[in-house]
Amino acid sequence: MLARRFTSGRRPLPVTDIRHIAATSCDYTAFDAVIVGSGPSGSIVARTLAEKGCRVAVLEYGGMVSPGAMHEPHQAAYSKAFTSTGAADGNPWTACCVGGGMQFYNAITFRYRQSDLSASQYLSTDMDIDWPITLQDLEPCYSEIEHLLEIGATNGHASYPASPRGVMLSDAMQELGIRPKKIPLALRAPGDSSGCIKCSACDELVCPTDARASVLARNILDDSGLPGAISVFYGCFVNRIEIGRDGRAEALECYVPLSSELIRIPVGTVVVCANAIQSAALMLRSKSGHAPQGIGNESDLVGRGLSFKISGYSVGYVDAADCGSDALASHWGPHATVYTDEFYEHNDVPCRFGGLIYEANFLLPRENIGRVRLHYIAGEEPWSHNRLVLDDVADRHGIPYIRFVYRNSENDRARMDFLADRADDILLHLGAFRIEREPSSHARGSSHLHGTMRAGCDPRSSVVDRCGKVHGFTNIHVMDGSVMNFAGNSNPTHTIMANARRMALSLK
Repeated sequence: MLARRFTSGRRPLPVTDIRHIAATSCDYTAFDAVIVGSGPSGSIVARTLAEKGCRVAVLEYGGMVSPGAMHEPHQAAYSKAFTSTGAADGNPWTACCVGGGMQFYNAITFRYRQSDLSASQYLSTDMDIDWPITLQDLEPCYSEIEHLLEIGATNGHASYPASPRGVMLSDAMQELGIRPKKIPLALRAPGDSSGCIKCSACDELVCPTDARASVLARNILDDSGLPGAISVFYGCFVNRIEIGRDGRAEALECYVPLSSELIRIPVGTVVVCANAIQSAALMLRSKSGHAPQGIGNESDLVGRGLSFKISGYSVGYVDAADCGSDALASHWGPHATVYTDEFYEHNDVPCRFGGLIYEANFLLPRENIGRVRLHYIAGEEPWSHNRLVLDDVADRHGIPYIRFVYRNSENDRARMDFLADRADDILLHLGAFRIEREPSSHARGSSHLHGTMRAGCDPRSSVVDRCGKVHGFTNIHVMDGSVMNFAGNSNPTHTIMANARRMALSLK
């Protein structure tokens, strides 16, 4: 039970209480729940529990990031994962910071479709593919996330206008008989109060104006007006979950890099929201007499079904005289404004299940001069051979490295080739005299991480139940992208948050 344990004389925590854990002196037993990870899932779980009157602690490895910070240099300080190349060139994090990957993301916030939740009608593997919920279960939570993030074209918020490149792409799509659409962005439109000022090519950097929604920019962790309270303690890596004699989680063993100390944080309820890589790795590190193979791993499923999404980019080189200077000049503004879902479910696609194609501007404004870039993306088939394991080699902090074991199926490659060909068709139609496909790097991990702590009713084929509780444990829950049985054919942030809220609402 998550019964609230305030005492009448306890001073309430301040609004958005965020501190380095080394500067913290508190009674951890006073918290009703401890959440591992402050990204989109962990933050919305914290808020949902605080709405229910709970006192919540959120533990985060990374610290605060400054406005304008870039993702790649920020992440350089954190360990990589080994991949099939044999090198430590994999990305086991979305972003290590308070607020997680939303501090750096591109604001794309699609809803999933029922086909994403019941993909077995198109795909077949050696794992359960369908989610144990329906789209109707997510609907009220989607609406709440749209309200909190101020997603364009919802709740009276203006949709972000198409960029000059987006307009050019829309015209080319329409002439090919492909329906273009505006991308739903969690980004205040130019001209709105605190709207986008187009200060950069907006991707992989912290928005300096808070026009783009994030955990911090939209005050997801703000507990003012809520009956409960939220405290965020950063600079803390959760190494393992300690299990007591009764089989319940008793404490978290945490490493504090600043002081090179191990500390022990007692827990009443623990909710793991560290991302699909780190959550599974934490469970595998947490071996005990009650969990000799790791927590939830009795059926050897923890870490299996690892999904990164199949994706790629095509770049068209276009003569500015053919299309007008505005569309091919330096790009300032969102990473993407226009997309097509024409091939999401389509008879011509291999397996009849494709994905999205959308505008994808380069990171630096000047890189876009004379070039038009398209991104194609879809959820891959979840196979048990795609997994993460803990390596025998440890990093400088003594934490075992993570190793990705991952390869795509023939169906995956055929589906991706189909989407790439359609993207090339669009670029050729708008006048590209040369098209280059960027080398695929999705097998090294990305910001789209899913599927390693699968959800279902049967412990023999899943790790958690439909509400995120680990089978066989009464007080250990997982509520992030790892519980997604199929990765979905579009960007997952909106769905990860909506599903996390759905699960948190069920926690009693």
